[in-house]
Amino acid sequence: MLLTALALAAASARAAAPPGITPAPVALEARQSAAPSTYETTSPLPLTDYFYPYDAQPEQVNPYPILRGPQTGYNRCNSSTEGPDALCQTAVFNSIEDFCFWGAPGKNQTIGDVEAEVVAFCSRTGHGARIFPPGTFKGLQFMRTPAYIQLVGVFDQTAVGLNSADTGGELDPHGADLLGNPLGGLFYSTGFASTNGTYTQTQSWNHFLGSGIFCLKLCDPSYSTDKNYCQNIYDLIGCEYNMPADYAALPGQFVSCEGELQDEVGTYVENGQTLTWSQPDPVLTRPPWTPRVPASSNCVTHQSSDLFPVSALGYQSAATTATSSVSFSAGPGATSAKASSGSGSGSAAAATSKPASAAVRAAPATGAVLALAMAVLVL
Repeated sequence: MLLTALALAAASARAAAPPGITPAPVALEARQSAAPSTYETTSPLPLTDYFYPYDAQPEQVNPYPILRGPQTGYNRCNSSTEGPDALCQTAVFNSIEDFCFWGAPGKNQTIGDVEAEVVAFCSRTGHGARIFPPGTFKGLQFMRTPAYIQLVGVFDQTAVGLNSADTGGELDPHGADLLGNPLGGLFYSTGFASTNGTYTQTQSWNHFLGSGIFCLKLCDPSYSTDKNYCQNIYDLIGCEYNMPADYAALPGQFVSCEGELQDEVGTYVENGQTLTWSQPDPVLTRPPWTPRVPASSNCVTHQSSDLFPVSALGYQSAATTATSSVSFSAGPGATSAKASSGSGSGSAAAATSKPASAAVRAAPATGAVLALAMAVLVL
């Protein structure tokens, strides 16, 4: 639903209450061992309630024809599912050379139309998903912090099925109905500071893409803090505010760094007072602060040909190098569909040995995508 000319909702700033301390999470190992490998229910739970070991995902997390369900893809992904038509909805993010993120299942689509149905595209073979074609990325920065890992980049978004003009939006494990975008989508990583290279599932992540850039952040479930670094309530202000970085310097750069923690999104200091910004809908002016770009250290510069060698591209290895140019934008400053209504809380991986996935229908789910909000924030 296209936005009509509406009066600007005032962006309110209020004095922030002293932050409440989030109780330390139950030990990750205990949480995982207590989580059942199957959930015998007749309706879907919130997506963030599902925990699965990396080698024990079900065929589908959400097979229920309720609300927007069932999910259109599958979670059990391996060599038998990998290919240009894969509908894998289990993604991994380990490092600057080994990562996946969500893209459209078809061609020339928009995030607002397919947010529930997006599928995993990965940087190399071995994850049972689609593989980014050569030349997709024009610049990348990977950042590892104690609390999260983050990847931002400039890319050709048509390589993941998006219309070249799509301003995009946010994908996250919540959504207004708490079933996630994509439905049933799972994220794992070996890259957290706390996991020593073991695949760990996180229910706290967010991902923006559109306007030729993307940003992706996974929060470490073992990191205890009173701050939420993977909030999903600022879906209309894009990468610049949710994952601050020097986006203008990205083209031509491929770098991985250690980094300090960013400021919690929406909180800023003015005249010595800490304020919290409430996002209006629509957002028609810039938020009242300039996001601080976190300092980085121990940076390593890479060549894209070293990060993504032809030998690692699986079925894409015969593809010709993409030649389409990307027009840089400061980021997807608006979402095509409101993805959240509340706060959400390096080495190449070998191919998995999980069982082959059963066939899952490719038809879109019958539930309508949530109300569209095509607001563009001029950054």
